[in-house]
Amino acid sequence: MVVNPEGASLMGLVLLGRRHAGKSSLGDLILGRSEFDPGKKTTRCVRRFGWVDGVRLAVVDTPGWSLFGLADARLVKQEILRGVMLAPPGYHVFLLVIPVDSFSKRDGRAMEKYLGVLGDMVWSHTLVIFTWGDELRGRSIEKHIQKAGEHLQGILRKCGHRYHVVNNKCPEDFTQVTELLNILKQMCAWTG
Repeated sequence: MVVNPEGASLMGLVLLGRRHAGKSSLGDLILGRSEFDPGKKTTRCVRRFGWVDGVRLAVVDTPGWSLFGLADARLVKQEILRGVMLAPPGYHVFLLVIPVDSFSKRDGRAMEKYLGVLGDMVWSHTLVIFTWGDELRGRSIEKHIQKAGEHLQGILRKCGHRYHVVNNKCPEDFTQVTELLNILKQMCAWTG
């Protein structure tokens, strides 16, 4: 947490994940407005500010990595580091965006590779956000995690089993953002 010149506390959120994970639409969902151009490939970090439930946020969208070599790994790592620099100084949270679909060993290795540029401490400041929650089709996220297997469970262990599910297709359901913000406040020991 950091205090900006106007005296309001500022919470930084850095969105990380593979290509097509829903990072940009998550940023829009959090801010409650279209800011990140979902559907268009993010090639450079983009930072937007907003007020959500009385909290000033700086949300940073980063380029996604590719599991199949479709993205330049060096540039993606460089942009991830740049994304951290765009977040406000002080405490910020990494939102590791994982779509509710299959999660493979390759996904797990890619996450470790790309998040590795941030060092081991990244995991203590990371919350997994499962996007496209409507794809669960009534199944609980816990059953999904169990079925996904050891690769996903290993990632969740690294970040202290902190996770939240959002339905990107339902941006008018602001309760999911309020719930997310409450989790983030607890992670930051928010005194806002």
